[in-house]
Amino acid sequence: MSLREPVNMDERRHTPRHRTFLQGRVYYNNRRQSADCIIRELTDEGARLSFTDPVALPHAFELHIPNRDQTLRVETIWNHGTDVGVAFVRTDTHSAPSIAPGAHASTQELSLVERIEKLEKELAVLRRRISEVEMKNS
Repeated sequence: MSLREPVNMDERRHTPRHRTFLQGRVYYNNRRQSADCIIRELTDEGARLSFTDPVALPHAFELHIPNRDQTLRVETIWNHGTDVGVAFVRTDTHSAPSIAPGAHASTQELSLVERIEKLEKELAVLRRRISEVEMKNS
C-alpha cells in the first residue's frame, strides 16, 4: 500500500455499527471526574462518543449508559476534538459486552429495537413541535 492510497477506516471494523442517540456519561480519575456525552455509533466492539466541548480523557475510563443501565470499561482508540472513538475492554477472554442494538438478536428482539428507534425518532419530532408551539406562545 502506498502513502497516496486512501485508507478505508471501515476496514478495521469487524462488526456492523449502529447509529444511536443515547445519553452517556464517562467517569475517570477514580470516578472523581465525569463528563456527559452522546453515544452516536455503537458496535459490539466499541462506540463513537460525542461531547459538547473537547475533553481530555485518560486512555482507559468507564462509560455509563443510563438507558441500558450499563457501565462498561473502555479504552480510547482515537480522539478528534469533540468526538472520541472507544473500544470496550473485555472482562474475560471469551466475549465482549453485547450492547449494540440488534447484535445477535432474535427476530422478536430485532423488532423491539426497530420499534424503539422509531419511537425515539417520533419523540424527537414531538419535542421539536412542542418547542415551536412554546416559542410562538412566548
